[in-house]
Amino acid sequence: MAGTGGSNQPAAKPDSFGNRSLWQLINGTGVLRPKELVSRELTRNGKKILEGISFYKKPVTIAGEQLKGKKLSKLHKDLVQKISQFLGLEELQSLDLFSSFLSNDYRGSQKNLQHILNNERHTQALVYKIRDYYFTERLYLLQCVKVVINFWQDDDHPYKEELEQFMRRLTTDSDIMEKILDQFKGCIKEQLPTWETNGTMMTERQAHVWAHQNLLEQCELLEILVIFLKDLEINTDQAINLVEMFKRHGFGRHQKYKHILEDPAEPFIKKIGHLEMLILLETLDLEMVHGCIHLGSFDGHSILKDPSSFKRLDEVIQTLGSDPSHGPLLLSWVAIRMVYPTETDNAVTRKMGNSALALRVFDVLYEILNTEPFTSKTSFVSSVAHYIVYNMLVNLLSAFDEDSLGGEREIKVLYANICKLLKQEFVAEDFWNKGLEEGLGSVFHSSRLKFPLDFGNLVQFSTSLALSGMDSARKIVEVWRKLPCYTEFLDRNSVSDINQTKDPLIWQLARNKIPYPGGSFKIDAGSFGQCLPGKRDDTESPIIQWDVEFNGWELLLCEIETLLQQISLGAGMVSLVQVSRVTLIVEMVGAVLGAYPESMEELDQIIECLYQLIHRFASFNPPPLDLMTSCIQCLTSVARKHPTKVWHNMKQTGMVPYLTENVDNLAEVLSGQGLSAGLYGAILAGYECNQGRYPVTMAFLDFISCFIKPFFAKERENDLMAPILYFLREVFPVFQKWRYYSSAKRETIGQKCLDIFHQILTFLTENRKKKSNRPHLQEVCVYSLLFTEAGRSLLELIAMGADTIEMALLQQGSFVEAGTGAEMIQLVQMSFSVLNRLLLLKSPDQPLSPLESALSSQPAGRQTQHIVATIASYIYHKHNPRLPALACLLLKRLALVSRMSILACLGGDAETIRDMYLSRLHAVTEDLRLKVVILELLSVCVEAQPGLIEIFLNVQPAESSIAMGSDTSTSRANKKDLSLGKTSCLQTVLDLMDVKKQGEYMCPPDLLCACMDFIHALWAGLRDTAMSVLRARANFWLSVSAPLMRNLPAPGEEDDSQIAVPDQVRTIAFVLRILSEEIYTVTSAKLDSKLKKVLTDISDANRWKYWSSYIRDRVVAQAEKTESESSTDNLADHPTLQLLMAWKNFVITIAKLKIDELKMNNSLKEVIMVDLIEGLQALVVGDFSALNIKLAQISSAFLFNLIKLWTSSLSNQTRMIKELQAAIVHTLSNSKTLIPPIQVGLLGSITAIIQHTRLSSVVEMSPDKYLSVILPTTCAVLLQSTRQLPSPQDLVDQKDTQGELAAGNIRLKMQIVTCCLLEELILQCDRSEMWLPVLQEHFILPTLMASMEVFIKGKQAVHYVQTVFLLLLTIAKYNKGAEALAMSGVTQYTCLSMISLYQDSDLFAKPGAPARKDVGELHQNSRATWHGIYCICVEMYATVLSALKYSFLEDALHFVGAHQDRMQQCLELSRITLTPGALYEAEKTCDFIHQLSHFAREWRLHLSDSLVKLQTSMVYMSQSFIAFLIWPTYLQHIIEQHSGQKGQTRERTSTSPKQPRLQAQSSMEDIDTPSSQLLHTQHRMLTILGMSFSSLRQFTPDLLEILYEQSMDYSEYEPFLALGFSAPSVDQDSTPTFGTLTTCVRDVCVKFLTKLEPKPGSSPQRSVSPVNAISQIIPKSLVLYVMENALYIIMSQATRYLRDPQLVSTDKQLLKRELGTEMNYFLKELERYLRKGTPASPNTSSNSLSPRTAQSGAPLLGRSISQTSFAISQETEFFRFVREYVTQVLK
Repeated sequence: MAGTGGSNQPAAKPDSFGNRSLWQLINGTGVLRPKELVSRELTRNGKKILEGISFYKKPVTIAGEQLKGKKLSKLHKDLVQKISQFLGLEELQSLDLFSSFLSNDYRGSQKNLQHILNNERHTQALVYKIRDYYFTERLYLLQCVKVVINFWQDDDHPYKEELEQFMRRLTTDSDIMEKILDQFKGCIKEQLPTWETNGTMMTERQAHVWAHQNLLEQCELLEILVIFLKDLEINTDQAINLVEMFKRHGFGRHQKYKHILEDPAEPFIKKIGHLEMLILLETLDLEMVHGCIHLGSFDGHSILKDPSSFKRLDEVIQTLGSDPSHGPLLLSWVAIRMVYPTETDNAVTRKMGNSALALRVFDVLYEILNTEPFTSKTSFVSSVAHYIVYNMLVNLLSAFDEDSLGGEREIKVLYANICKLLKQEFVAEDFWNKGLEEGLGSVFHSSRLKFPLDFGNLVQFSTSLALSGMDSARKIVEVWRKLPCYTEFLDRNSVSDINQTKDPLIWQLARNKIPYPGGSFKIDAGSFGQCLPGKRDDTESPIIQWDVEFNGWELLLCEIETLLQQISLGAGMVSLVQVSRVTLIVEMVGAVLGAYPESMEELDQIIECLYQLIHRFASFNPPPLDLMTSCIQCLTSVARKHPTKVWHNMKQTGMVPYLTENVDNLAEVLSGQGLSAGLYGAILAGYECNQGRYPVTMAFLDFISCFIKPFFAKERENDLMAPILYFLREVFPVFQKWRYYSSAKRETIGQKCLDIFHQILTFLTENRKKKSNRPHLQEVCVYSLLFTEAGRSLLELIAMGADTIEMALLQQGSFVEAGTGAEMIQLVQMSFSVLNRLLLLKSPDQPLSPLESALSSQPAGRQTQHIVATIASYIYHKHNPRLPALACLLLKRLALVSRMSILACLGGDAETIRDMYLSRLHAVTEDLRLKVVILELLSVCVEAQPGLIEIFLNVQPAESSIAMGSDTSTSRANKKDLSLGKTSCLQTVLDLMDVKKQGEYMCPPDLLCACMDFIHALWAGLRDTAMSVLRARANFWLSVSAPLMRNLPAPGEEDDSQIAVPDQVRTIAFVLRILSEEIYTVTSAKLDSKLKKVLTDISDANRWKYWSSYIRDRVVAQAEKTESESSTDNLADHPTLQLLMAWKNFVITIAKLKIDELKMNNSLKEVIMVDLIEGLQALVVGDFSALNIKLAQISSAFLFNLIKLWTSSLSNQTRMIKELQAAIVHTLSNSKTLIPPIQVGLLGSITAIIQHTRLSSVVEMSPDKYLSVILPTTCAVLLQSTRQLPSPQDLVDQKDTQGELAAGNIRLKMQIVTCCLLEELILQCDRSEMWLPVLQEHFILPTLMASMEVFIKGKQAVHYVQTVFLLLLTIAKYNKGAEALAMSGVTQYTCLSMISLYQDSDLFAKPGAPARKDVGELHQNSRATWHGIYCICVEMYATVLSALKYSFLEDALHFVGAHQDRMQQCLELSRITLTPGALYEAEKTCDFIHQLSHFAREWRLHLSDSLVKLQTSMVYMSQSFIAFLIWPTYLQHIIEQHSGQKGQTRERTSTSPKQPRLQAQSSMEDIDTPSSQLLHTQHRMLTILGMSFSSLRQFTPDLLEILYEQSMDYSEYEPFLALGFSAPSVDQDSTPTFGTLTTCVRDVCVKFLTKLEPKPGSSPQRSVSPVNAISQIIPKSLVLYVMENALYIIMSQATRYLRDPQLVSTDKQLLKRELGTEMNYFLKELERYLRKGTPASPNTSSNSLSPRTAQSGAPLLGRSISQTSFAISQETEFFRFVREYVTQVLK
């Protein structure tokens, strides 16, 4: 900026301006600042405050002389000189003014400034703006002086000590009064600037602006004097000088520029005269005069103690009398002359008094008390003025009788002044202390004696006193309860009613007097009355005063009843006098009720009459508006205590708008149909709008407002629907267009409307259950403001703009207190709050509203500023920091909910507005709340407004990296260098949160929290450039992590003084989140060294343990609170919840990503888990509020994750299990229903621990220690959970594209987790007698199967059904468990329902079955499918059958009967479809057939067809699998085609030098490096072959029996192998032969056995052996099992043929020869394997493919195999038997 170059006066610049910030700092009315900062600023600006506007000097040197040493451009220098000449301000201060203006008030960029300075016309406009800024700064400086003088003795002021110390320093060094007077004299001596003296820019219009400023400064200085003199005694000379000076000034009339003043200046001139008169009255010290009168001596008075001083002052005052402003001083002096001990000339006194009365002194006083700033309730000047006038009247009434103070008119105005004064609390207090014998008390007593003849005065005095406070109102009630006498005209009594006594002035009542016919008030017969003297003329009747004590409230009631009687007789019978009387009565009753509600019962009868008054007079033509207003105000006071009763009665009057039909939907809100305006609507439209006065409207708005809170509490708010709709349709949209008698009322009506809307919008209603489908009041209010004209009115208020408000502030009577500007600020603030709530509450399913369209659409003309830009521009408003803060909150809401770019809305002003935001964010003296909301806005913009945040971040490539062109290698190696622009918010935020400032007044907790929120937003939004720049800063990580090193107050010790604790907690949460994001996004090796050091320091200080315990204590403290903490708008904002979630993210992140610097040892891990479970236990024991449930839910999930990761760190796992079980029990017992979000985590944690102990074989974790505790609880949870499961139809309704669990059905998850825990418990304990009785006791099995059947039929909840089947499968593996399943009716639940799982669907096409045999992997590696569930069901039947044998045979046969077609289809298709799913189902089907084949006879008896079908399919399937196994290359090709995945091919090519090409089926060359998928498929095929062969053994004769039992029935066993000996082909569809099985044992089994052994002599080309890969997937035992079963079938079937007498001998010979040859080759290969040999050559293996080529098979066998070829071992026993069989049987 200009002027930053070397200054000759370095201290001048920071002190010259910035007065507005200084005033806001020391004022103490907004957000409080640290006292150290206030004291520092006061000291820095001491000289400026003392000198006031004299601080600004006039130019005394030659133009440009002072600027010679400044480094300024010519344009800037010329501008400063123009400013200096135009303002009459020395050049150095003009330069400071220009710099300050650029920093604080300039609304343009540097580029715009250069453009302006190059254009003379624009430069002139700029100078005028700088002039406005300068004038404002001068006024704010006077305000600072006023604050110091006003509050340095005020004990209630927050900075009283600092102000007092500062004031004492000032008074020690100089005379403050002289300084103030010098400034005032300088003001009044100022000559009007002209174009000759101030340059050509000083036009006549600009001179008017200067004159207006001069008058304002005079007013401010005089106000300062008024305040300062209240405690200061001055001497006679000073008093005389003041009188002479003000006399010369003409009490404001003798201005040197009065010839140019116009009508708008008149109020200021009058105000100057009033202030000067008050100052003179103050110098007389009238309170001391009153005290001196009582003491009878004036020795204590500073001026009057000396008669000569009295005489001198008397002579000066006698010269006054020409101006109305002189009247109060003259009258006060007259009162002093009357009581002064020295003799005075009574004629002079009388003359002065008459002069004062002639000047209408009481009118002057009344004018003072009814103009700004003396009407303000908060202004100190107002209080002093009232005090001065009060003391003046006290002295006056003590010296004179009230009747001698003028005629009736003067007395009336005097009484009006008294009423005005008595409303002040301190006046009323002094009034009661002085009693009714002196001062104003004598007037009150006089009016009491004249009541009810002089009706109005006593009532008005009482009203004023009641308004002053509760104590005064209570005394008024007592006064009216006992009035001493009844005064009336004597002629109101007939001759027969009264008797004359001996004294002609005393009369006695002859009979009871009833003044009000029909009323209860009476005066008893025998009462005496005295006639009062003072009859003014003969025409008036004498006045009689009855000496009788009576209750005045009864009389007032009779007055009201009289009016009601009049209106009942007709409108023409109503007396206007009576109306005015009743109006006064109701005003007094309202004042009493408002200040002293306890009087309500006593005044109940009067209150009941008010409803009748409203009912009768609302339709009166014209209605008495003041009476109506008073009645409504009075009832408003009553409604605060009895809302329901008042509302009911008020509706009966017809005054309130009402609905003739219900509002059934929001569309009816637009039409307004069914809404009747009521009598109020008629009054508003017919009378108030015509008169421009709106008293009834303002009272009615207050009346409705007082019902909102109580009706929302009782859920009766919809009763208010009609009046609220009326305000939304007929008042708020048009109130700005109404005609106003007093313009200030416009803002008042707007404020009252907005207050009602704001109250409605801030009540939380979303948790309520809707009683009907009709719209709720809040919904109607939101809809109306969004979609009707009310929304337009709201935007018009917001669009008022900062400039309009600034102008109003300058023009209002009092610059900073009450006035139009202050009211406008209040109005716009409330508009912001309402709009913010509107955008928050708008239902997402509603269309775009007109209000939102107006916010997002472009304005009609180029000259019109966008509404969003107007909102952002409120940042320029500096008078009240709350206004820009609310504007920032609204922008934040817009950024969140609106789909528009705020940057685009700002247009060309974006950079300018950005600079102002950053300027205010950086300013030391700025309001902290504003800084916080600016940071919150930036945090939201990181994600929601990328364009806007970029101009705030302003990260640029560093200039140094651009300049370093030579060192290209370095610049390439390092990441691109980045730097912060001159206007970047990052540097500001870093300065704010610097570690040295934290914890001090420069960075309080709420500001630090906002800074951390912003930093976290950058990390969460992955703003890489900003993150890189911040990481590079030296103290960044130290500043971020510093809060972790500080302790917080213990949660139980928090009190009201520790309001910052929530912000401190949120700060910790943000810090933990930032660290989590950094550790997660950056690998541990690349973590910043500075961060590593910080983390090491935190760990060394054992801070993680502290934070774990603190979070535990905070959660426990929250759990112990009885009240619901969910009263905030958003539960997620609760600090405890935020802290717990951040801790969860952090701990889980460091648990998964190992960071050495964190030093997470086992003891610390256990501490964290134990603290967590303790907090969780406290939550489940405590009250289940919404917050507690959320905390428990997060804790539960957190604990589950930690236990999964850190189970091994638990030193006592049994204890942890029991604590978790106890927590589950509490969740069951403490609520009527389950709380699945909590219980899922608890159950999962137990499951994880038990699973870990089972898999790790932990010895000390015996199931006996916890099974008896956990199992019953698990069963109880399972039962309760099953009862609360959703129905399948519910799941269909909730289901989305991601499946059932994604639909958020937590109850299904709960059921799944519980089943998993039950399964783990069963697996952990092998003894079924420990767990089975508990399951049976709780009826677990039938319950689960029944619920499972429901979901199977509905085809829903596939994960749950699969989990139950897996559990049943686990149970079935135990004999007792299988028996329990059968007894529970597993067949009835599952047999037929399974059919629906494969009907009308191609299950093989669906992925889901695992490639390996382990069923557990179905749950781990794949999605649950109905196909997989069917397979598990088949396996379960097989398992139960194997356990129960004949007991379950009937059920198994039922299952076969129901599913035989599916089983046959499965076996047939598995030959073609080699997908994992098909093979998996084939495996499970073969397993089931294998178990069932043990009961072949029963099967054949009951279901012979199915047996034949399945046996045949199984044999053909086995043949196909053998064919695939002997052609591995072809098999791999088929697998790849089916899978469609290229990954396996890439995997294979990357590990093998050359990919084998697919050859024709003439080659059985094996694959060197088979893929994992191929090996898994081969494993699955071998498994199926093993089961198939084992099953077929049951359908072939027993080998030993057929060999040795000659009488065996062969016909029972039909042969299933044909006489053939060729190898099978893949596409072969003929009957399987002996060649099929011999190929299996020789070319499949022996080859796999050979592969499973290491090859020591392998060639270099085959050096990469797949032995390890194969052995890991295909076990040797499986190959041997297949081989032995195949050999067994071969031998059994061969023997069956050889023993068959029907087989011809040639076939038998063929069988022996061919089979012997095949077996010979097999045994030869086997011998080589057993000797750890390898095949001789590939030719050998290829020759063996065609065994028929060996013509001499038998001799070869004899030569090859010796008697000792097989070593005797358990493994070779069977093969020795085979050799013997070949030798003996096939010879």
